[in-house]
Amino acid sequence: DKDIILRSDDGSGGVTAYLTLDGSNTRTNVHKNLRFDDNIGAVFGSGAALKLHSDGSNGIIDNFQGILYIRQQVDDQDIVFQSDDGSGSLTTYMMLDGSSKRIDIPDDIRLTLGTSDDLQIYHNATNSVIENYTGDLFIKNNTDDGDIKFQSDDGSGGVTTYMTIDGSDTSVLF
Repeated sequence: DKDIILRSDDGSGGVTAYLTLDGSNTRTNVHKNLRFDDNIGAVFGSGAALKLHSDGSNGIIDNFQGILYIRQQVDDQDIVFQSDDGSGSLTTYMMLDGSSKRIDIPDDIRLTLGTSDDLQIYHNATNSVIENYTGDLFIKNNTDDGDIKFQSDDGSGGVTTYMTIDGSDTSVLF
């Protein structure tokens, strides 16, 4: 149950532990940042299945075996995806909401599809918008005899169907 402790100068004239091989807890404790040179990675698994590294320009996570899982295991907590907002600050672009099982995308963040951002879906705090910039926009219901219904507020607190594309008799009802 003894430890091996690697200590060195702490930069202020004192001594501090940098690495401890903890015999009683059978683990290795790292007390200071580990710095890996470019193209030298932290490799995990007996077959080197997972590698985290920097190529000098990019941070990279490589998975070489099975499925790569990203998990949040704290009850009712989220996974938040943030990036630079173009002005040096971080902003949230997407959140996986662990308490409500939703994917949340904040106002004014566009979900874009296509090589040239041909289809864009977003909410701008006032309106929800679907924009198509190339070709036709198809809305399909592949259910046998299924309908496509366009619904909106009815002016008295309810919702009503204003247009139905009826799949069972190929008619449009207003």
